[in-house]
Amino acid sequence: MADTPKAAGADDEIALGDITEQNESTSQDQEEDPEAVLASFRKEWQRELEGSSAQKGNVHPTVRSPPLVPPIPPRGSPRIAKVTPQPEPPVTSANTSTGYTYDGGSHSTTPTVEDDVKPDIVIKATELFNKAVELEQTRRLYEAIQFYRRAMTLVPDIEFRVHLQNVDRSEGYRSGGLVVETEDQNTEDNLDQEELQDLVMRFQVLLASSPALCTPQYDQEAAHISCLPPEMLERIMHWVVGSDLDLRSLEQVSRVCHGFYLLGRNPEIWHKACLRVWGVSCGLPGTYGSWREMFVHKPRPRYNGCYIARTTYFRPGETSYQDQHYHPWHVVQYYRYFRFFPDGIVSMLTTTDEPTTVLTQLRTREVRNSQILQGRYHIHGTNMSLVFNRHVRDRLVTRRKGRRFIGGTTDVAETIFQIELEIRALKRRPHWLLVWRKYSIVSVDFDNKQNISQIDVNDTNKFPNLAFSRVKSYTGSSEFPLI
Repeated sequence: MADTPKAAGADDEIALGDITEQNESTSQDQEEDPEAVLASFRKEWQRELEGSSAQKGNVHPTVRSPPLVPPIPPRGSPRIAKVTPQPEPPVTSANTSTGYTYDGGSHSTTPTVEDDVKPDIVIKATELFNKAVELEQTRRLYEAIQFYRRAMTLVPDIEFRVHLQNVDRSEGYRSGGLVVETEDQNTEDNLDQEELQDLVMRFQVLLASSPALCTPQYDQEAAHISCLPPEMLERIMHWVVGSDLDLRSLEQVSRVCHGFYLLGRNPEIWHKACLRVWGVSCGLPGTYGSWREMFVHKPRPRYNGCYIARTTYFRPGETSYQDQHYHPWHVVQYYRYFRFFPDGIVSMLTTTDEPTTVLTQLRTREVRNSQILQGRYHIHGTNMSLVFNRHVRDRLVTRRKGRRFIGGTTDVAETIFQIELEIRALKRRPHWLLVWRKYSIVSVDFDNKQNISQIDVNDTNKFPNLAFSRVKSYTGSSEFPLI
């Protein structure tokens, strides 16, 4: 070390001085600026990273990797008196074309070089990528590949860009929080969290000194919704719920501010919703604690979507007379849909059409397809009983010349479908599954004779569970308010 040339860098001089000082065991400490030592350490680290990346050629220079042997800082430094090697940070992927490093755990980007991609090209590539995702979800894979290829031709790392945009958007939504209406921002922090665990009581305390339920966040010249009286705001909440019991929209509105949260927790609204579902026999909340908890947790069907089940089975085909050794098989697939309404009406449809083409036909109570059966349902605890009637047209009486027509006794005048389903939860989603319990078909002849057929529903391949699927168009508007 004593023969080291003077042309060595500042970092080499620091290391040489430290080692010489340790070997001679002198009591004099070098008094140097800690910031300068830290800056030189960073330069040396960056130089080593650039050298290693130049040798490998496939790792971007900005991927953080600590040196094998960190330089020894001078003794007496108040900030970095001792440097210990740190474990390598988890870097899952590095994109060398655009200079972005992606960490799967933190969802962050680190720009390394200037991004030469124009913003309009990025927007165009994002639209193509989103279109490809929609096509892939609808099983149009060939067209999706074409859009994926066009998007990646414009921006090679468009997949990471779209993913990071979605992550940032979701994090921004979660961190947005509620809009505080009061002028004192510290009043919420001064409240005792243990004493006011109930948010309703907590927000009532916050709004006790405020004359309005909400205040505008930004100054505006037009009239704000806070100018309306509380009675009018409650009426608006009844329209938000509507006659189809769209309580999910009410929960979304209650996230706007403290005042809307109190309106969304109005017991009158939830009591009316319970009466629409269970009628006067709903009783009192009892063990549920409130009308809202009763509506959320007590077994009932969901109204803002459809329950869908897909059945698939194999059917043997006809053997060809030309080749007796060839035995064809056919794959048969069909869907069964159930759409429930709060007033006790239910629609059932069994068809081979996929949900994308059928769900619009089940939006209203009006029967738009002759194959749709409409009936009534009743809730009994965790089970529901459904009854559907199918009436056939009157029997045609035809007469031939010189002959007398004798009507048969096997003509079916009416078919009654009796179904019993059990309401179950799926993980943390209540009322998400419908399980078959009973299924019987009653055929009534024109001479009032009945023929009852019991169908075995224990075979889950023929009668799979029906899973709920929310349809946004079902709650896009309200025709009548909640009464």
